[in-house]
Amino acid sequence: MMNVINLLTQRKPYTATILLLTLLQVTALAQKKIKTLEVSDTIVSAWVDRPGELYILTKHGQLQKFDANGKVLSLYSDHPAPTLFDPHDGSRLFAYFRATRQYDLMSPTLQIMQTFTIDSAAAIDPWLACMAGDYDVWILDAADWSMKKINTRIGSVVAEELLPAKTGRVKDHSIFMRSYQGFVFLLDTTEGILIFNSVGKHIKTLPVKNIQYFNFLGEELYYLEGDKLKFFDLFTAESREQKLPSTGNSIALLTDERLFLIRKNTIDIMSIP
Repeated sequence: MMNVINLLTQRKPYTATILLLTLLQVTALAQKKIKTLEVSDTIVSAWVDRPGELYILTKHGQLQKFDANGKVLSLYSDHPAPTLFDPHDGSRLFAYFRATRQYDLMSPTLQIMQTFTIDSAAAIDPWLACMAGDYDVWILDAADWSMKKINTRIGSVVAEELLPAKTGRVKDHSIFMRSYQGFVFLLDTTEGILIFNSVGKHIKTLPVKNIQYFNFLGEELYYLEGDKLKFFDLFTAESREQKLPSTGNSIALLTDERLFLIRKNTIDIMSIP
């Protein structure tokens, strides 16, 4: 099983140069603002899909999708709002609803294509859930604090591991989970970002406290801390940071061509040619 440590030895020596050039490019080019969008409701969460389109969730439960230039493409306002949303590659979107133990697979136009219910035989208290490939779903079961992978084709648990031991673990501290490049990432606001391998075994924790989200770009995980984006390379464990062109942002999302700076009611769209 490949992990962060093995892959470190496979990295080529010019990686640091590439990272530096990328950093300088973002710094120089992210100053070009395309537009500022104003939203009538408070923005509580935001995501980008692999093609670079933006999704926001507002306080009153409306999910909105925009293209890279800020044009509204789709709206979803059914209630309740999803507990966890992941637009993934943009072709099949994932939305988990904790209260009903259900998750929906949605089309690019935010239409529900399929709905699945998590059986109590698989997870007693499914606190969070995320996609794991085409047919599998990862679940954080708060009943025993385990990570479980469920194969939806056969409806059974195919992998299960307990989280690292911790006294007084609180459900509300676990707020986001996502799979990416064979790993699973769990955000705990008091511990940081816990990283698990493809069978759910914990391999590393990034000790970042009190952040509200993280995202990925290429081989890097990134998150907002103050007025900087901080990056962690998944395969070399190298870190870097990027100062943003403005302050007071609650969310910052990066794609190959755009930097989205999100505040309570506004979205600045910056160009990165």
